[in-house]
Amino acid sequence: MQRNYKIAYWLRTDIQHFAHIRPIYDNLGGVILTKNPTIYNYLKENFPYLCEDLLLVKNSTEAKKIINRMDTKLVVYTGFQMIFWGYSVQVFHGASDKHYLLEHKRILLYDLLLLPGNKHMEKICSIYKLKHPEKFKIVGYPKFDKLVLKTIASTPLFNNGKPTILYAPTWITEGSGTKLKFSSHGESSLPLWGVKLIRAISPEWNLIIKYHSRIYESHRDVYRKIDQCITELGAEDSVKVVLDSDITQYMNQADLMISDISAVCYEWFHTNRPILFANPAPDHYRPSTDEISNTYAWQAGDVLYKEEDILPAIRQNLASDTHRAIRNKLLNHSFYMPDGHATERQLAEIVKLYDKVEKQSKFRMVCHNLSVFIRDSIRHAAKKMEKS
Repeated sequence: MQRNYKIAYWLRTDIQHFAHIRPIYDNLGGVILTKNPTIYNYLKENFPYLCEDLLLVKNSTEAKKIINRMDTKLVVYTGFQMIFWGYSVQVFHGASDKHYLLEHKRILLYDLLLLPGNKHMEKICSIYKLKHPEKFKIVGYPKFDKLVLKTIASTPLFNNGKPTILYAPTWITEGSGTKLKFSSHGESSLPLWGVKLIRAISPEWNLIIKYHSRIYESHRDVYRKIDQCITELGAEDSVKVVLDSDITQYMNQADLMISDISAVCYEWFHTNRPILFANPAPDHYRPSTDEISNTYAWQAGDVLYKEEDILPAIRQNLASDTHRAIRNKLLNHSFYMPDGHATERQLAEIVKLYDKVEKQSKFRMVCHNLSVFIRDSIRHAAKKMEKS
């Protein structure tokens, strides 16, 4: 009989975050909570085995009451919302070059942070001047264990013998701030490159468009233009649009990927196949060797600056993979031991913390949560003083 682990998982914004908590849930059980109806309905329809362990709540207050009633010991997150409900475990949701690590000092309040690789550790230690980050454990990237072990079971979207291109743009942001001032849609290439890529690729190759799971109603015009372009070109047989919580099966089917500034770029390195980068701000962004830069990954492939670049770049990269060495260097720096056993290392660290806190009383848990809340309040107050 499986041990009854009192663990909760909080999914707040994206269905893709489920791929990162799923290996933990499948092995340790627990309850999955979300206040997002889109996430709830998607998981209920596509993962019926979750059954009563999947709960839709009205707000975080209701979720906290449920967790308290269940005497939950650990809460696992993939985002950066500290909600003071128990001992907290941060499992991250990628190895992106985006600047969220610079902007979420709350990560220092987690009781256990399970990092995908040395790149994350070095970046966090550098930013926050940490000398002995004992709460940080490098375990690897469980999401890609099945791809590494070649155990992904999926039906190919194409069976015509043509090479397949995967286009996986990041999400479209609004009011992207000074760090992303070059583009009104943030770091996403979709509004600028989506239709151009379909027109260039569909006559010659297969194309899978894997949307980021954070699709908002305010950007529906972008997705309508994509659908309209596919219809006008009569490209339904050569272009497939997918929305899924896990990109790995589509990576497994592709010969080359095109992305922009996204964690999927580093994930793609597991396939050992070429990548292109669609520049969301061609007049400004350039590849960088600065690890803090959001275009650090662009060293690993050719960058598209104008529509005329698309066909020559794809043909050249399908014929000759010239970026293999730097791509593998970035892979091994970003992901610890991509050997297919990251899940085992992750579970071992979570169980170790669970065993440590399992016998703690509710009073002790309340004191722990209060301590974290006070530290976060001090951090928040200091941040406001810096701005004033």
